Amino acid sequence: MEHTRLLHAVGLAWLAACGGSPDAAPAKAEAGSATTECALLTAADVQAVTGVAVTRIERMPQIGAGGTCVNFAGPDGQAYLGVNRLDTEGQYAASVAAVPEDIYPTREPIAGLGDEAVMLKGPGGLRYLVARKGSSGVVLFPLGQGFEMTDDQLRELASRALTARS
Repeated sequence: MEHTRLLHAVGLAWLAACGGSPDAAPAKAEAGSATTECALLTAADVQAVTGVAVTRIERMPQIGAGGTCVNFAGPDGQAYLGVNRLDTEGQYAASVAAVPEDIYPTREPIAGLGDEAVMLKGPGGLRYLVARKGSSGVVLFPLGQGFEMTDDQLRELASRALTARS
């Protein structure tokens, strides 16, 4: 089951990184610059919310770290959380639409988080949170030990990321 969950997470991270729609505008921070230019969340933010000591890692889709903004590794050195930055309302819509419903069949709107937010869930703790405030937004996807994060912790991280964009 763990192997299947990892494969699904890696596949979704790849899908998110590649963009779900040909109409989606490219993100401002791309691979190679993700850890130096994109400061939506810091390791201190993640640790404050989750209690887990994480470190920033470069984008490495082959290990699941497919976030185009920033990626974090847990204490075991494995990918823990991926973060994508959204720069338009269209990217928000494309990010939600790109998530395969057969892998993430549950879609829960989240009231009170930005202007629009949805938590997409799949079996075994798979989650993908997409939120937007104005024209900017964020996508958060836990990986590995990050599956142990609660929904409330993911919401808090999204709130912090949206505030960083304001």
